[in-house]
Amino acid sequence: MGRVRLGRFAAVTLPAAVVSVGLGVAMLQGAVSASLSSTTPFKVTAATGSGSGVELSLRAAQAAASQTDATSADKQSAFVTLHDGTVNTVCLAANQPTGLGFMPNIGLRISLPGAVSLGDSVDLNAQGVTTDAVLKNVSVGVAQQELNHQAGVANGANVGGFGIESGEGTTGGAANDVTNVDLDNINADVFQVALSSIGLTGVTLTPTAGLATCN
Repeated sequence: MGRVRLGRFAAVTLPAAVVSVGLGVAMLQGAVSASLSSTTPFKVTAATGSGSGVELSLRAAQAAASQTDATSADKQSAFVTLHDGTVNTVCLAANQPTGLGFMPNIGLRISLPGAVSLGDSVDLNAQGVTTDAVLKNVSVGVAQQELNHQAGVANGANVGGFGIESGEGTTGGAANDVTNVDLDNINADVFQVALSSIGLTGVTLTPTAGLATCN
């Protein structure tokens, strides 16, 4: 009976507390327009990635409300957009305290094996991102309102705010045929991921009665 109750507790609490309903349903259906958000940063890692362009700006991210505080809060973040991106061997690990002495934390690990196509763009509201990167056609100090994608996203850009952009070249064909971004060892602490589209095969969701990690 104890195992049944714990299983039911995790099944009910994890989707509501750690993963938005939109992403849970979308990922299980292999779906589109998914979103994952968290009160505290969750881990996102990938072995490699590539894309036609990348944009970076500094702004506030709207973090989800916690179990103990019903209000959302603004967090300082790096806002990163990858265009026409593909990432390989992806892991997401989200954790949340329960307030229960016998199980102080619940966690969820999402594993995406192989190559994952991210569609036209993917936005990260991140507390921090580390990666080994090669960027082509780079402009540093671009005003945020002049960034190709980020100027038009929800909440808008900060007028005159600092931005970095790698151009989407056209040599040899259409813009999305050109790779201007190569990434290795991607490691990010993220408040929110917003995807224009995503295709998943073999996704694994693993709830844990403890800390979930991407190690």
